[in-house]
Amino acid sequence: MSYKLMYKPLTDPQRKVIGEILKRYGNSEVNILNALLEIQDVLDEKYIGEEVCEIVSDQTGIPMVELYDIMSFYSMIDTEPRAKFKLEVCDCGSCYLNNSETLIKTLERKLGIKSGEHTYDWLFELETCPCVGACDIGPVFKVGDEVFGNLTDERIDEILSELYQRRDQVV
Repeated sequence: MSYKLMYKPLTDPQRKVIGEILKRYGNSEVNILNALLEIQDVLDEKYIGEEVCEIVSDQTGIPMVELYDIMSFYSMIDTEPRAKFKLEVCDCGSCYLNNSETLIKTLERKLGIKSGEHTYDWLFELETCPCVGACDIGPVFKVGDEVFGNLTDERIDEILSELYQRRDQVV
């Protein structure tokens, strides 16, 4: 497993975008989860780090300790850098009965990583997730909000190739 380069401070454009997102959500506690999710999505490394927390705390008045409570409670908030494309294999009962374990092993082989790891270039990471509500086409995996099912070996290759082609696009 490789590691990302050392911490990079936020750029002025990133700080501006964070401020705009917080302003759009009213700089309040009411919508903090939605604001944090949107901020996480626009950052290259897909996580909420200390510098981001300081900005959010300063602009919303929410103490840092409360932000960390929120971030540690909700599994969709990441506090460590993430790969560009997170492949999440559904591991609910229905997908498991439809061989999600085989899908995981196939993706591990094709990506050269194990579940819970990322590729050396930080393009892909592989994890399991709870039910995504697509039991009729299982087993499935999702990338962001896009769910892929009815998978063959060839279709998995096509999906990975399409994602690889999008590696330089802003997600």
